Amino acid sequence: MRSWGQVKADRGLVAAIDWEMTPALAFEVFQLKSAEAWRHRGLEQAVYFYLSTWRGENQVYLVRRSLKETEPLAQAPVPPELIAARVAEAAGQDNPRGQLAVGAGIEAWLRAELAAG
Repeated sequence: MRSWGQVKADRGLVAAIDWEMTPALAFEVFQLKSAEAWRHRGLEQAVYFYLSTWRGENQVYLVRRSLKETEPLAQAPVPPELIAARVAEAAGQDNPRGQLAVGAGIEAWLRAELAAG
């Protein structure tokens, strides 16, 4: 995986981030049998952030996802209070197992961090 500094310095990677992509949408888009996959047939890959809650991990990752694989690119050093607020906010939502969309607070922090790159 890349360091956070490497991500910030890679302006091409930062420009490729799909801020609208969520774990649920990525699952739909990149599953061949998905009813929604037809809407995104031309999408070869997506680069996006998600909040991993798998087994209480509570870490934000930048990933590249395609039909064949999901590649973790970096872990973002998001302040713990933003992560805790998002986990509490998402309690009870139907999400892919252990994966949450980052939400408005974390997204704003990420955008500010990456703009300072």
